[in-house]
Parts: sequence; C-alpha cells; structure tokens
Amino acid sequence: MKIKFKIWIETDDGKPILGKGGVKLLENIKSTGSIAEAAKNVNVSYKFAWEYIKKIEGLLGGVETKKGGKGAGGTMLSEKLDKIIEIYQSAEKEIEEVLKKYEEKLNDVTTNT
Repeated sequence: MKIKFKIWIETDDGKPILGKGGVKLLENIKSTGSIAEAAKNVNVSYKFAWEYIKKIEGLLGGVETKKGGKGAGGTMLSEKLDKIIEIYQSAEKEIEEVLKKYEEKLNDVTTNT
C-alpha cells in the first residue's frame, strides 16, 4: 500500500500558484531558455505555457522574456524564482520521506493481519 499526496503553493486567499506541473515547466524553461521547447518537453501547449508564465510573473515575478524568434529570444528565471522552486522541491522531498515511514507502518499492519 502507498500513501499519496499533492502539495502546491497558493495565495493567502487560496488561489493556486505553483504545483508539481508548474515546477516541471519552469525547470524546463530554465534548462532550455525556451517556453516553446519547455512546453513540448512537458506535453502542454505553447499557449498554456505562455499563460502560465504570465500568471507566475504577475504573482511572483522573476520571469524575464526576450522577444526575437528562433535563436534570438529566450526566457530566464530570476534567483528568487529559483529559490521558490527549491523550497517547493525540498518540502516535497521531506514529505515523501515522512510518508515512506508511515507506508512501512501501514504495510506492517496490513500484512500481519
């Protein structure tokens, strides 16, 4: 048996900002420098990725886009946004480690009855 969870970052009034999929998209943008390539890598449309980036920029800031077309444009993430992603990933990893302990307990109980 497994215990599953999802975490995300949201505004004080409960609007989601950043979750697992968003982190994956932002990591791809950081590594490729391209919203289009990152969208392709994570199987979302360019339009979805672009709208998500605009949302992130409006709520958190830290996304710098340069127009220019093939070979001339690009997208970069700020140090602040990198840190937010790092905090998210650390929280996710820590929660996974805690849940593994509880899965072991759960499996001990379910296999010994």
